[in-house]
Amino acid sequence: MATPGNRISARDRTFEERAAAAAAIRRVRLDPEERRRERRANFGLPAAPMSRALAAPMSRALAATRAEGRPGPSRMENRSRPLRRPVAPAPEPVRRMRYRRRRTGVIALLLAAAAAIGVDLTRGADYRPVSAPGGEGAVIASHEPPTRSAEGRRRAAPLPSATAPSSAPPPGGEAPPPPGGEAPAPAMTATPEVTGTFAAQGSGRFDYAAGPGPILGRAGSLRRFQVGSEAGAGVSADAFATEVDRILGDQRSWIASGQLRLQRVPRGQAAEFTIYLATPKTSERMCAEGGLATSGYTSCRLVGKVIINVARWQSAIPDYGAPLSAYRAYAINHEVGHQLGHGHEACPGAGSPAPVMQQQTYGLRGCLANAWPYLTGRRYEGKPVD
Repeated sequence: MATPGNRISARDRTFEERAAAAAAIRRVRLDPEERRRERRANFGLPAAPMSRALAAPMSRALAATRAEGRPGPSRMENRSRPLRRPVAPAPEPVRRMRYRRRRTGVIALLLAAAAAIGVDLTRGADYRPVSAPGGEGAVIASHEPPTRSAEGRRRAAPLPSATAPSSAPPPGGEAPPPPGGEAPAPAMTATPEVTGTFAAQGSGRFDYAAGPGPILGRAGSLRRFQVGSEAGAGVSADAFATEVDRILGDQRSWIASGQLRLQRVPRGQAAEFTIYLATPKTSERMCAEGGLATSGYTSCRLVGKVIINVARWQSAIPDYGAPLSAYRAYAINHEVGHQLGHGHEACPGAGSPAPVMQQQTYGLRGCLANAWPYLTGRRYEGKPVD
């Protein structure tokens, strides 16, 4: 409950507020010289007399104003433009929030730029994973790279007809250079030797050669493999297996190292890898499952799978400069070489034999056709390019 003392105190406070307001009005109506002295005193400055030339007119104007009963001019009336209030610094939480927003925006821009660069690099680079020797680990990119236009975009190579073998390279007759920076091979125009027909697409089912086959090689660990041919591809599994045994059993093939032996085994027995002969459509699908784009033109190797394109097996490539049997030996030795842990190699120089691990399907780059990893009893190889 309010007491009389409290009510008196309230009246006193109201009186003091009114007195303070009246004092403020009086300060506004002070003589200019008095206001000047008051301002200097508020800022701790010594009182400096106003010049007579300025003080006299202002005093007369103030006296006339008071005589007419009007209030004196206020500060705002004497200003030609309003004063600019000083901007107080933002509180610390606000500054931190603004900083975080700017930082988030910059990070978003950097991530967008990095994503765009990553997409460009992905479109312009070949898929070239590498695995350790013995076929374990990641996939070795054993395929020849797909064709590309001048802008680096992938183009699909034409598939062979259902009755005639393919004799043309990818569109445009140009081969993409391997990572070694070699110049493109000359355009391929000649038609290679043809020994049979094949289908562009088979059943997707594989028949496997009976076995076991002979042990190939004299020393080293024994590595077993199976051989299968797609039904409808035009080549039986047993005929294909006979050629595979002949190639891998040659003393110029991988057994010449003396560190390994090879043996073909029938379906159902344990094997390290399988050599497939597949139609262009089926080989393209199988290679794509491992992330390799062959455009239905080349062969490839995945972990535990050596996939030979029947179009290349039956017709090789234009301008290879060697019989079809030599290209078949190259295709088997190249892809099995990837299974054994070898990567791509470059042509040592114009006129030299091409290393078997060179991507000969896309041109010899000045080298001569060569299907074997060992020449004159010694390993023949070029500079690694993977």
